[in-house]
Amino acid sequence: MQSAWGRIVHWLTVNAPASAQALCGPATDEDVEGLRAALGFEVPDVLEALLRMNNGSTAKDTTRSLPNGRVVPVRHLDAAIFPYGKILLGCTEIATEYAKWRRTEEENGLDGYWRASWVPVIQDFEGQYYGYAVDASGTSGFPALEYGEGSVPVAASPSLAALLDSFADALESGSWGGWPARVEKGSLRWGEE
Repeated sequence: MQSAWGRIVHWLTVNAPASAQALCGPATDEDVEGLRAALGFEVPDVLEALLRMNNGSTAKDTTRSLPNGRVVPVRHLDAAIFPYGKILLGCTEIATEYAKWRRTEEENGLDGYWRASWVPVIQDFEGQYYGYAVDASGTSGFPALEYGEGSVPVAASPSLAALLDSFADALESGSWGGWPARVEKGSLRWGEE
């Protein structure tokens, strides 16, 4: 995990320093304990290791108050450090997204739609329904799963570290399956100009 994530951080620091500044500091013991309590089980070691290095890629995000008094997050473009505009979730965001997915399954009677052991880790910039999760069941390590709107998560990579390695490879090669990575004024941008 440390090697894969280190490659990403190094690439961002050298090539896209504005995007590197979107990385949050390491998760604290309190952050990890809050996530454990929200999940109802231990945070997988691989995920905790990642969060202990950077607790999300949302350091530049802000909030906005709506007329009804509700406060909503406003994502900064530099948070999108992964292909197709995906961000790294921090402990609080993981807990919120996990609760949303579990509630969706329970309220709609969709048994197996989002298993209790599936922990979201990477999500699309808009906060919709696309991203990657870790299967914390421990039955075959901690594979990374990919999910999309209306679909049950499917295997994407044998591990979170392998998934992050593939993202690091994409940064270093300049492309993720034909989806180009480019830097504009110190910020990483994925996709066509």
